Amino acid sequence: MGGQALFCGVLVVQLKIPGAASLKDRRQVTRSLLERARSRLNVSSADLGPEGSFQDGFLAFSAVSSSPSEAGERLDLLLRMIRSMEEKGDFLLVREIKEVEKYAGFQD
Repeated sequence: MGGQALFCGVLVVQLKIPGAASLKDRRQVTRSLLERARSRLNVSSADLGPEGSFQDGFLAFSAVSSSPSEAGERLDLLLRMIRSMEEKGDFLLVREIKEVEKYAGFQD
């Protein structure tokens, strides 16, 4: 295999969902966000829980690219989308962590 570079970007966000009184309420908010991210920005995503908490949520997103700037830009667009959705008032963005790393598993 050639020397093709591979970069993986990961964005993890912590949310507070003050209006959620049940897990169903929390999932409604998180699913909407996850589905929109997948369909609009072609990222992978997962709800990391925590299980049993109605008002707290951790979501993870990943973008893979042959360029670190492309992976980072896609996650930046995603973060802007999340912040614009936050303005609707369904959730509060508590914090975010973004990293883009080179994956050397496919290098010679």
